Amino acid sequence: MFYSQIVLAKKGPLGKIWLAAHFSDKKLAKPQIFSTDIAASVNSIVNPTVPLALRVSGHLLLGVVRIYSRKVKYLMADCNEALVKIKMAFRP
Repeated sequence: MFYSQIVLAKKGPLGKIWLAAHFSDKKLAKPQIFSTDIAASVNSIVNPTVPLALRVSGHLLLGVVRIYSRKVKYLMADCNEALVKIKMAFRP
């Protein structure tokens, strides 16, 4: 009805988002997380090519939030690592 298996397939445009929403956080690898374009994904959820049910849109937005959260965690870890290296380099 308001659910397209082509759009939500594992290799579809919203496949990674769907996997992030429905499976554990460990299901997607780091390269898959970084290859996901958050802005384009949200745009395709808000303005879908095929009609999506409100519940499906909610699940997809949950997946976007989980992927964004993982991206922020990775960025925080990289920043902390860089800070430690800078402190070690300028240690008296």
